[in-house]
Amino acid sequence: YGTYTVEDAPVGSWYPIALSWFDFTCDYFDLLSEKVLTRIIKKEIKLLFYYHEGDNPARIYSQLGRLLPSYCYHFISANTAAEDLPSATYFSEHEFFFRHVNRDQWSINLHGRKYEFTALNRVHKWWRAAVMSDLKVRGLLENSLWSYNCVSLEEDDYEANPIEVDVYDELWRDRMHEFVLDGPFHCDEFSKQQQNDHHVVNADLYTQSYFQIVIETHFDADQSGGAFITEKTWKPIKYGQPFVVIGPVGTLQALRAAGYKVFDSVLDNSYDTITDNTQRYIAVRKVIESIQQQGAADVYAKCVDDVHWNQRNFNTLRSVTPLNTLLEKLQCQI
Repeated sequence: YGTYTVEDAPVGSWYPIALSWFDFTCDYFDLLSEKVLTRIIKKEIKLLFYYHEGDNPARIYSQLGRLLPSYCYHFISANTAAEDLPSATYFSEHEFFFRHVNRDQWSINLHGRKYEFTALNRVHKWWRAAVMSDLKVRGLLENSLWSYNCVSLEEDDYEANPIEVDVYDELWRDRMHEFVLDGPFHCDEFSKQQQNDHHVVNADLYTQSYFQIVIETHFDADQSGGAFITEKTWKPIKYGQPFVVIGPVGTLQALRAAGYKVFDSVLDNSYDTITDNTQRYIAVRKVIESIQQQGAADVYAKCVDDVHWNQRNFNTLRSVTPLNTLLEKLQCQI
């Protein structure tokens, strides 16, 4: 690649705009300089919106379409639903981010694990509270490493909980509130700053339990129908744990497509295809219950070959090819 001034950029160059969050009130076209606008109108350069979050890409794409002619831009999203849109591409941003910032910490895979599960929650969300209170009351966390930080770092709409707790169990909502009031719950000594620093991870949380219950950033990914995979999933892959994912529909399929193993020969992964949020969670819970009933150590032993495959894939095989694939897709858009 090369970098240029707007004036000197060769025809077919990309003008990148990296977004930390998408502002639907912002006219991004209006913020561009006259020099950039002139070259875009002449179809000499093209805008490249790069977005690492999992918001519904169709909504963002629609908004961009109201602001900009379609020939002006291409949109990259970390939500897999972007693949269904013209002039949009899915890219697994968080996989590469975590691999890069955590490159100096070795992957460790120890034997003689003490705990059945690890389930970590850094930021309070009501659907997470529903999940954790339910797992706790059913005894699935008794021999586990788990945490729940009840101090919200972002506004979470109480009424927007994608899990219909009242429909499924009339006592679930009360248990959820009691759980939050009893918190926070911690399983290590890391400060909030350390929990947010991905350069060094407390590997004991992954190497001392047999399975990770991954509780992802989103459960329905902004009603997009797509998956959004973050470092929460990449951590057990790097540190040598099999896992189940409490997250958006299609998460496991996205991992398969990226060359990872999701323990299909051992676990009932049909939950990944269930579009109803409440029923998807209940199906995941049944998998967790099954692991506990069979014995987490015995189920882990059946998964260990796939665990090693995932570690090798994460640490070596995935370092270049997906980036080249992204570049090839962008070349076709010029």
